[in-house]
Amino acid sequence: MDKKSKHALARVAIFIIALSIQIGLKKQAQPYLIDGYRYQAWSSETMMQTVSLEELRNAPFVSLTNIHIQPPGLDILRAILVHLWPSLDILTALTKVDLSLYFLWSILYGLTAVIMFQWLSGLAGSTTSFIASLLFLLHPAMILYSTLLDTTLISTFLILWMFYSLWKLKHDPTSIFAITTSSVLLFFFRSIFQLPFLLIMGVSLYLLKVPWRKLTLFLVIYGGICGFYTAKQYFQFGLITTSSLNGINLVRSVGITKYYRPYTIDLDGKLADALPDVLTQKTKVDGSVNYNNLHYLDFNQQLTNEYKQYLFTTPVQRLLRNYALSLLLYFAPSSFYTIHMIVERLPWRSIYDSIFSAPILNLLLLFATVIWFAKAFRKKNYNYRLALLLPALYIFSISVLFEQGENNRFKFFLEPVFYIFIVSQIYGIVHRAYQVISRRYSQQ
Repeated sequence: MDKKSKHALARVAIFIIALSIQIGLKKQAQPYLIDGYRYQAWSSETMMQTVSLEELRNAPFVSLTNIHIQPPGLDILRAILVHLWPSLDILTALTKVDLSLYFLWSILYGLTAVIMFQWLSGLAGSTTSFIASLLFLLHPAMILYSTLLDTTLISTFLILWMFYSLWKLKHDPTSIFAITTSSVLLFFFRSIFQLPFLLIMGVSLYLLKVPWRKLTLFLVIYGGICGFYTAKQYFQFGLITTSSLNGINLVRSVGITKYYRPYTIDLDGKLADALPDVLTQKTKVDGSVNYNNLHYLDFNQQLTNEYKQYLFTTPVQRLLRNYALSLLLYFAPSSFYTIHMIVERLPWRSIYDSIFSAPILNLLLLFATVIWFAKAFRKKNYNYRLALLLPALYIFSISVLFEQGENNRFKFFLEPVFYIFIVSQIYGIVHRAYQVISRRYSQQ
């Protein structure tokens, strides 16, 4: 069997093992599941970032084009899924939709490990890559977010795919399909990816010496699609971003603690009768608050103004202390986000949480970075390394500077990339040392 066939077989094996882990964990957790199927208290309807499933079924196009609370990616999935059961009552349909999302997240769980193996196999040995990819599947945060009904896992998967595609451009700078697709999807699933990310990716592609025609095509497609949606948000809601949750994130990021989720405002003001229900309803089908109510736009602006005033009137030392706290929270274990029926019972949780948090993770990243830069000085390929570094710095900076409280969840966006980076650098130096020792031994 040639190397290509072995790699294909390994990818299939990893994917099957991933699905088996999901099935096994669900069976183990069955006695503890909420309502017989949920791993934590929240359904997809409970999430702040989603709109009413009933409106997605009754008026899908109108509802999806009137979302201001978050990018519409998750609700597009929910709208498609709910139409598979048009005759069910809405609460039963919600259970079906949630179970379908769990299944899709299980697929992404496996595909994440497959991409990790594929990337690592180009940086380390096949055996190391196979074992390392399987070990990441047992990461408590990986299990947590693959069974959480929000967009954390799909965002992590798309970020990993994007970085893997960037790395591949070193060998084939003419193919930008995967980069374009993953970048556009990130815009529609995660609010930290706004139009400024276009500049970051444009610079990275330029540094990777992507042909001008391909680079222009990327800028036109990404800028056109995302620019059109941003313009829609501005003319429709007065927003220059895809999310009206920015206000609460901004005030939290500077330590203004008087606003906590779920934040409440007076929703009794008069709204135009002609507005769609997705903008006027106070609650969703399970009784949770509809944060897509139009009144929250004004509240978002109020919080944004308060953030700006605080930013320009607060001593720099106090702001730096706030950002230092955000940095500490960022390097906390990413599995600490919420109570979870499986993660709480994992016997290996403490080991993984220690490795993937400060100070061990910081030391491992520092060690890998020193090796990485040493290679840069030796090979003189600074542009290639800067091209990979820029998107990571963008995601890291947004995760630390514009949120305080959920920073450790945001860290998980980059954890597969961190993991691949650390494993590949350690493998490289160990492999090099082994070759030197073997050469000396053979000469004796």
